[in-house]
Amino acid sequence: MKRLYEDENLEKQIYDIVSNENNPIEVIRQNNQYKYHYFLSPLRHGLLEWYPFEKEGSLLEIGSGYGQLTSLFTQKVNRVVAVEDSKSKCDIISKRAEDAIVMLSDFDDIQLDEKFDYIILCNVFEYAKSFFKSKNPYVDYLNYLKKFLKEGGVILLALSNRLGLKYFAGAKEEHANQFFYGLNGFNDTDIVQTFSKTELEDIINAAGFSKYKFFYPYPNHEIPQVINTDKTVNKIPFMGVTEFPDDRIQVFEEEIMNMTLSQDDLCQYFANSFLVEIRSSDMRYPTDDIDFIKLALNKKKEFQVTTTIWSDGTVSKSPVCPQAENHIKEMYDASKYGMGRIKCLNAEMKDGAIYYDFLKQGSFENMIVDAAIDNDKERFFKLIEDYYDALFYNSFESNEYSSEEFLNVFKVKSDITFHCHERSFVDLNLGNLFIIDGEFTMIDYEWPFDFQIPLEYIFYETFRYYFYSNERVREFTSYEEIFNHFNLDIENIGLFEEWYCNYLRYFLNRPPITHPKIISLETLTGEDLNDIDLKNKEIKKMRRKIKMKNKEIKKMQKEIEKNNKKIETILNSNSWKITKPLRKLKSISKKLRF
Repeated sequence: MKRLYEDENLEKQIYDIVSNENNPIEVIRQNNQYKYHYFLSPLRHGLLEWYPFEKEGSLLEIGSGYGQLTSLFTQKVNRVVAVEDSKSKCDIISKRAEDAIVMLSDFDDIQLDEKFDYIILCNVFEYAKSFFKSKNPYVDYLNYLKKFLKEGGVILLALSNRLGLKYFAGAKEEHANQFFYGLNGFNDTDIVQTFSKTELEDIINAAGFSKYKFFYPYPNHEIPQVINTDKTVNKIPFMGVTEFPDDRIQVFEEEIMNMTLSQDDLCQYFANSFLVEIRSSDMRYPTDDIDFIKLALNKKKEFQVTTTIWSDGTVSKSPVCPQAENHIKEMYDASKYGMGRIKCLNAEMKDGAIYYDFLKQGSFENMIVDAAIDNDKERFFKLIEDYYDALFYNSFESNEYSSEEFLNVFKVKSDITFHCHERSFVDLNLGNLFIIDGEFTMIDYEWPFDFQIPLEYIFYETFRYYFYSNERVREFTSYEEIFNHFNLDIENIGLFEEWYCNYLRYFLNRPPITHPKIISLETLTGEDLNDIDLKNKEIKKMRRKIKMKNKEIKKMQKEIEKNNKKIETILNSNSWKITKPLRKLKSISKKLRF
C-alpha cells in the first residue's frame, strides 16, 4: 500500500539522511519540496507535542511511515510500539526512534497480546478500505483496534477533512493529487477515503464509541500552527497564511472565508483537518480542560513555548523543552513592569508555567481593523495616536542604544537619535493589546529585553505585520501616511527592516516556506482546464453545455457560409446590374452580409 508522498527513491534518500544524522532543516533548505517537509520537518511534532500523555503510558502507532512522529512518542511515554508493513520503512523508523519497538506487520493482522493506553493513526485510517476487507472497513477496523486498547485508553485519528476549506479554495486533494476529487466523494477508488465531520462521527458511533472529542489543527494536521476545539474554532478563527504543497487555483482568500464561516459558527465543518480523540470510557480526560493550543516549534529550542487556553478561563505559557524554561522565567519577571503607559497583564508562575486570565473582550487590533474596514481615517489615526502616546510616554532621546546586547539581536549598529526606554518589549502585536479601565494592557509579552531599543522601530514593527498580511489595511493607508502623521523619518524604514530581519534570525529556526504556483482564475485558459483533471460535476456539466453550444455555432457558421455564397451569386449576376433599385438593394445587402 503506497501512502501519501511515498516513493522508493525518496525512501532511500530519507534512510541516508537519518543514517548520517543530517540536520533535517538544512536538508529541507536544499530540497524545498513539500514531501521533504512532510517526512523531515520538526514542525510535524506540533500535532501531538502538546497532548497530555501519561509518562508511564504505552502507545501503539499504526502506520508510522518514515518515523516522522515516532521519535516524539518515545519522549512522551514509557513504551512505544511502531507498526509498519514494509521492512525498509521499519529500518528508517529504527534509525529515527531507537527507543521504540518497531514491528513489521500488516495493519489488519497485528500479532500482539498487549493492550495500550494510546493508539495512533496519522494519515493511515483513510486507507483502511485498501487493507481491511469487509463491507464496512472503517467501522470494522475501529472495532478491530478495540482488542489493543486498555480501559480508559484512547485512539487518536489524524486525517484530512473531505470538505476542507482549502479544497474549495483551489488546493488539490493530496491523496489523489487532483482538484475537487474529495469533494466528489472518492467514488472511483478502492484505496483511500477521507470524511466530513458528520461522516466521521457516524463511523465512530457505528463502531460503538459514544465519547470522542474533535480537535482542529490549522492550517492542517501535517504542520499545524494552532489546535482549535469546538469551543474556540469559531471564536478564534485561524487567519494565518495557509501553505499548500502543490500548484493550486486561487478561487478565493481562504483566511477571509474562514472569518466569514466563523460568523455563522461553521468553521468546524470546513476545517482542513481533524484530530479526533476517540475514548473507550465515560471517565473524565485531561483534554476536557483544553480549549485551544498555539505552538511555537518554529523557534530555537530556548524559545519554544506552548500557549494553552484552558476551560477555566485562564491562559498558560509553558516550555516545550528544558532549554526554554529560562525564557518563561524572563517573561514572568518582565510582567512586573511595562513600557511607557503600556502595562503587562498580571501573571503568576505555577509548575514552571506562566498563568494569566483569558480576556474575552475585543483587542485593540479589532478597533484598528474596524476603522480601516469602515474607511474612517479620523478614527483610525485617533486610535494610533493613543497607542503612540502610550508607547512613547516618559521616553528619552538616545543615540547610545547600540550596545553589545542590542547588536547580539539586531546586528546593525546605528548612531541615529531615537526615543528609548531602559527596558523594552518588541513584537508588540496589536492583537495582544487591550484597553482595560482606560489603560493599554499587554498580554503575551514574550519578548522583553533589558536594554534600550528605539521606540520608532517598535512602532514600525507593530504595523509591519498588518501591511504584510492584511490587504484591506494596505489599501486603506501606507507607511508613508502613518510616518508623516507622526513626523517620523520615512528614510529609517530600510534600517528598521534590517533590524527586523536580524531579530527574526535571532529566535527562529524553521525550514523554508514552500511557494506553490498559483493559477489565477482570471488567467485560467482552456488549455489549463485540459491539463487539470477537474472532477467537479458542475464543471463537467458546463463543459457539456459548451460543447453543445460549439456544435450550434458550427452549424450556424455553415448556414452563414451557404447564404454568403448565394448573395455572391446574386451580386455577380447580369440581372442585378440592370436596375437601380437592385443596386440599392446591393448596397443594403453589403451592410447586412455576415
